[in-house]
Amino acid sequence: MNKITVHGNVTDKPTLRFARSGVPVATFTVATNRRRLNRGTGRWVDLPAVFHRVVCFNGLAENVAASLDKGATVAVTGEFADDSFKREDGTSVRRIQIEAADVAASLRYASATLDKNPRNGSDAAAAEPGDEARADRDDTGGEPAESDAGDRPSLELVGSE
Repeated sequence: MNKITVHGNVTDKPTLRFARSGVPVATFTVATNRRRLNRGTGRWVDLPAVFHRVVCFNGLAENVAASLDKGATVAVTGEFADDSFKREDGTSVRRIQIEAADVAASLRYASATLDKNPRNGSDAAAAEPGDEARADRDDTGGEPAESDAGDRPSLELVGSE
């Protein structure tokens, strides 16, 4: 299985773009902090943070962009995906990202109000991983398109650590 669940904090406001086909694509980074018990001293040791690039499509992308902000604690469930590319100078960049199937806000340090989005047939059919929407994504790296997700808030986080 190629499934992963990551718990961590969003490092910056998610970026919402639209693929050439019009499919919404949101990207953000989740930092996971790690601690290990040093059995010799009996003390906890903080290890360097690990940063995970996350990409979401369709309705999930719009909800993530409208709902999450820097510092939000989330659980991301999805699959590993290869996001390798060649730069203009010919050098290859190899990186792995998480294609999110679901993103959940943690209620450990915040409260939330959920507003259910209206259903429409196009989102329900295209929301599953493996659909053709991923093939149409915009990999140009251009500026993010502006999003108007004002009609569809899905989560309001209140409070912080």
